[in-house]
Amino acid sequence: MLRHVIAAAAALVLAAPALHAQGSADYAVIQKAADAYLSSLAANDFFDVIADDVHERMKSGKKDFVVVDGRVPKDKKYDLGHLPGALFIGVTDIAKPANLARLPKDKDVIVYCDTGQQQNKAVTALRLLGYKAYAMKWGYMAWKVAPPTGSTLDEISAAIANDYPVEK
Repeated sequence: MLRHVIAAAAALVLAAPALHAQGSADYAVIQKAADAYLSSLAANDFFDVIADDVHERMKSGKKDFVVVDGRVPKDKKYDLGHLPGALFIGVTDIAKPANLARLPKDKDVIVYCDTGQQQNKAVTALRLLGYKAYAMKWGYMAWKVAPPTGSTLDEISAAIANDYPVEK
């Protein structure tokens, strides 16, 4: 079943309009898996953990989790500093068989990127593949100030200063 879900997911990404138009059985499988996943988010705190909790788990010496640094390029990010013990697997490569083989299914897999945006894609893929994956909320910038933390904070400050309109 899982193999069919993965194959259907790949087909859906590449040919979603055609699958939908044809009422494909593969589309229905993917739609049900996506609905089940999205429906479970709120009840599971959106599969987020905060940096303080990750740090506490590290300090406690617990071995029930692994941390994955998904920031790319590796030489400009991971190699310059990463969470203690973190594995490097670029966020776009996390679902490759060789990388999945590095991840335990019986432990929590905590993924982070720079700012918390890209890691959620990896967590979604891992969750759909049966891993107990979690995103470290706000990414590496919740752990240590490093590029692009400054530019992210500048953008947030600019949005506040611009006072963009909202609709009510």
